[in-house]
Amino acid sequence: MLRSLARGAGVTAAALALGSVFTASGAFAADYQGTPERLNAAAYYGSVDVLARQTHGLKAKLTKVDGSPVAGLPVTFTVAGEKTTLCEATTDTNGNAECQNSPLPLGIPTVKLVTAGYDATFDGNARYAPVSAHNSVGAL
Repeated sequence: MLRSLARGAGVTAAALALGSVFTASGAFAADYQGTPERLNAAAYYGSVDVLARQTHGLKAKLTKVDGSPVAGLPVTFTVAGEKTTLCEATTDTNGNAECQNSPLPLGIPTVKLVTAGYDATFDGNARYAPVSAHNSVGAL
């Protein structure tokens, strides 16, 4: 019986050692891919046409830390503090993502948008870290 306990302890120790190797190689794999690069985000003053229930000029700019623009990144525009999407746009070669004449989704009161403003958010990917910016919206 002592021999089977010793054998069981050996298997456990081997399993623990093997588990720690997998953990180390998992950490190494994450380091090998690199840490996502930080971006800067800016959001610009927009407007909402209360009667037409449309937003105008919701715009964000994504740049690298050195100021160079980043193209091809999806940006989601939401009412600040809400999860409901106002619109989505992709950054162009100048790093700008803009929504023009986007209808307000049902259930979003224009008062909330005007008082809270909006957030422009990039959720991140393997290359770039998530980033967001906030700005105000005026009523037309």
